[in-house]
Formats: sequence, C-alpha cells, structure tokens
Amino acid sequence: MRIPLYGAPNARDLGGIVTAFGKVKSARLIRSGELSRLTEQDKKTLEAVTLRRVIDLRTQSEINNSPDVTMQGVEYVNIPVIRATTFGITYEKSDGKRIAEMLQAGFRRMAERGETFSLHMELLYKKFVTDSFSRDAYGKFLKLLTEPVEGATLWHCTAGKDRVGTCTALLLFCLGADRERIFEDYMLTNAQSRENKLAVLGKVKDFVSEEDLYRVDKMLSVEEAFLQGFFDEAERLFGGTRQFLRACGVTEKEEEKLRENYLQ
Repeated sequence: MRIPLYGAPNARDLGGIVTAFGKVKSARLIRSGELSRLTEQDKKTLEAVTLRRVIDLRTQSEINNSPDVTMQGVEYVNIPVIRATTFGITYEKSDGKRIAEMLQAGFRRMAERGETFSLHMELLYKKFVTDSFSRDAYGKFLKLLTEPVEGATLWHCTAGKDRVGTCTALLLFCLGADRERIFEDYMLTNAQSRENKLAVLGKVKDFVSEEDLYRVDKMLSVEEAFLQGFFDEAERLFGGTRQFLRACGVTEKEEEKLRENYLQ
C-alpha cells in the first residue's frame, strides 16, 4: 500500500501481501527512497504508523551528501549494500547541469564498454550476488529484522528501487511470498516513482540530448529482467535463493523468526 510522503519517493507498506505462511502485518515493514527531504506532514504520517527504526542502505558519501531528516524516538542504522559510488545505483544531489554532466559521463563509459543501460543494470544486479560485501549487507539487514521493534521498520536507499528492491525481494522470499508477489511489489516502483522521475527529467532536459533523456528515464525505472538476473545469478552460483540466503549468513531459524515477527 502506498504511503503518501511528499518528501520521500516510492514509499509503501508491505502490509497485506499474502504469502504461503500468512499475510504481512500492516504498519510493520515499509520500503522507500531517501528521507532527506521529509516535510513536517511526512513526519506526522510516519508517526501515525509508529515508525521506530530506519535502515539506511546507502554509502557514507550519499549519507553525507543527503542526510536523513531524523525523527525523535526513531533508531537509525546504516547497512550499505555497495562499497562505493556506482553509476545507475547511487545518486548525488546537485543542480540540473551538474547531474546532466555526471549522467553523460556515465553513459560515455557504458558506450565504451558496449553496454546498453538495461545490460548495465543487469550486470550490477548480478554483482549484488557475487560481491561478498553485498551478501554480508543482505545478511545484516535480514538479521536486524529478526529483532522486532514496537512499531514499523523502514528501509531506504536513494530512489528506493535497486538496493531496496533486492532487500525487499529477499525479505518477501523469507516470508513465503511467491515469484508473482515478489515481482509485483518490485515493479510497483515504476508507478510510484513517476513524480520523482518527472522532477529529475525536468532538471536535466535542457542539458541533455533526447537520446540521453530517454536513458535517464530508463535509469529511474526498474525492469523485471533486473531482478530476474539477480535470482538467476543466485541460482547459478549457489543453487537457489535459499542457498544464497545461507551464503549471506541467514539461517533457517532466522527465516522462521521473520515469519513469526511479521506475518499474521
């Protein structure tokens, strides 16, 4: 269910998602984009769902560039999913011209490697699986969620689509959601990020070509192939998603604890 936050893109409550073991409790598990522009009304909205814990999946440089607006009574934890700035995943707050310059530099590097943007993202999602740093982060994220709080936990990256998307997919898998439900939640990002996407496109449109504007649009979207590549790589390297979770350090008992905490 969408949570209307004016200053945070792509926020939604996983409550109501049906799994093989039950239904996700409302106002317990929330995913979103960055919280650096929360309004006073947004704070009231989050207070209404009893927000008690925020997990920031960004790098330290992203946090320094766009720190979360903090709220009283909320615990803040940083679990970076990637080591450093990564084109297509991390974003830097700046004006339209500077953003356009960074994007064009990234697109040039992609062209030199012979990559389309979709291929670039598919490779990055596979790296989420192959990089031990990312695997360790997924393990920390899920283990932290086995420790319940009296209220909601919210996790976010910048746009709330890639790092949040993969963390959420693994969480839903642990909760017993099937492929259809996992991908349905993942693809909701395209509809729920529309306003944020239009704002970014509006910032850069005077500084980039039509072709690059199309690429920016793609960069701010998700495709089923990205997440499918993530799961396929887990299958290829570890024999399946559950085996991948074990490689992340998540035990069967911890999966059971997640279901105990968040299903009804």
